[in-house]
Amino acid sequence: MPLFHSVRARLTVATTLIVGAALIAGGVGLLVITRRALISDVRDTLTRSLIDARRELDRGVVTELALLSLGVAVDPFEVTAQEVDVSCAAMLASAYGQRPRRFSDFYYLSGIDEATVLSYEACTRRSNPLFSSTDHCENVAISSIGNPVVTFDQFESLASSDEFRGAFEQCLAAEVLVDERVAAAVASCDRVIATAFDGVDVLDRNAVESRLQDVLFTYAVCMRSNGVPDYPDLTLSGLGQGGGLSVLTGVVGRSVVLPSLETVKADVGAFERAIFVAVPGLLAVVALVTWFVVGRALHPVEAIRARVARIGAGDLHQRVPDPGTGDEVGRLASTMNRMLDRLQRSSERQRRFVSDASHELRSPLASARTQLEVALAHPEGVDWPGVASGVLEEGVRMERLVDDLLALARADEGAVLSHTEELDLGEIVAEEAERVEGLAVDTSGVGAATVRGDPLALRRVIRNLLDNARRHAAGRITLQVSLAGDEVMAVVEDDGAGIPEGEREQVFERFARLGEARDRDAGGAGLGLAVVREIVEAHGGTVVAEEGDRGGARLVVRLPTRSSAPESGD
Repeated sequence: MPLFHSVRARLTVATTLIVGAALIAGGVGLLVITRRALISDVRDTLTRSLIDARRELDRGVVTELALLSLGVAVDPFEVTAQEVDVSCAAMLASAYGQRPRRFSDFYYLSGIDEATVLSYEACTRRSNPLFSSTDHCENVAISSIGNPVVTFDQFESLASSDEFRGAFEQCLAAEVLVDERVAAAVASCDRVIATAFDGVDVLDRNAVESRLQDVLFTYAVCMRSNGVPDYPDLTLSGLGQGGGLSVLTGVVGRSVVLPSLETVKADVGAFERAIFVAVPGLLAVVALVTWFVVGRALHPVEAIRARVARIGAGDLHQRVPDPGTGDEVGRLASTMNRMLDRLQRSSERQRRFVSDASHELRSPLASARTQLEVALAHPEGVDWPGVASGVLEEGVRMERLVDDLLALARADEGAVLSHTEELDLGEIVAEEAERVEGLAVDTSGVGAATVRGDPLALRRVIRNLLDNARRHAAGRITLQVSLAGDEVMAVVEDDGAGIPEGEREQVFERFARLGEARDRDAGGAGLGLAVVREIVEAHGGTVVAEEGDRGGARLVVRLPTRSSAPESGD
């Protein structure tokens, strides 16, 4: 079976393509969104880190400028990192020993002899003139750490801690009011830092490095032009060691660590590889699942097709398997079975029709042949006019049968009405009533009633109804034609034995004759009323059998008036 000649294959391919396109579009979209989110996060992180770096640099610059204003030319970061010079601290360590004391005792040199104190102060003035000019800030820094009881080694550690150093630098800046000028300048220049990475591909190391160089230079220039003329130049020493971290340094000696770009790029690459691997795998799973599910769904259809292929003209009693699911396939099976029911009934009706028609045609032919053979065998005593009359009667009977068969054949083809016009049904009934001989016909109830229809076909209806009544009436036929709302009602009633209630619908079937009517002398082949129903229904009307007022049969035809009758082309 060629691949694309199979509905299962076409559905599988179509579903896989649609799902694949959706997965690819979703994966690409997710990749783009994730990449943008990562880039945004990296940009925000870089910006926050740069702002933190700017704050540390500004704090260092404030301290440096404050010291300069006091006549102290020293790198403040180096000073605050070593509040107690190592060369001078040896004197104190020897004098204090390892006995615990208050932090302030060590800091203010309490509890040791005067000579040691003088020697230590001379040493610190030579190495760190900052102590001689910042007495107030020393007290503030000591208070900030709570002046704990420590050993000398712990004292050295606390004196170089960020907490102590920060309190000292903040106080020193406030004392000389340098930080106010720097703060005012930062308010104007901070936008340079805040927007440093806008529009930059932060995953591109060279782009980030170039932008940082520009931003640091621009920030320093901005600070100098906004009230801090001594603000130093800021330079970029490099973007990390081994590609892991970005390091920002300034001339004042402070180093600031920025986020790694390589880690983020590696995460984005890993996500891209995951997408490229997952999408083909998902497509393969979708194709297999679709192939299986569609195969299961189409299995009942294939079973229906196989069964229909085996059903021939003689097997119309067979039915296709119904899965009983109630879905489209189940409804298809039900529809196919109903169609087979109709075909079976039609086939059976056709066989009965052919059989009955053959029988009915054979009867007058056999009768005519018998009469002729008898006459020829004994010609001397034959009443030839009587023989001719008998043969003629059988010919008329056969002609009527053939006419009825042709009428039914045209009805099956939907060609009952060949020409329609407005006509008076009461006039047709009155004319046909005059043809009835040997019976009393009451036409007092016949009135004018205009309908639109085929005049020959409607005349045939009235004639067949009268022939049926004539064969079964005891002595009287009653005719009526009247208007009843939007309908014209024609009634043909006889005073015969009537039609049993259970057989009133059967009389309109083809070749249907009741027990009484099976006597050939009663006439008719059981086609007259079948022709009546076909013609009446073609006009949009109905015909029913009822019980008459005198116990006989009452056949009622209802046709739409000319305003509501179906149109037919001439």
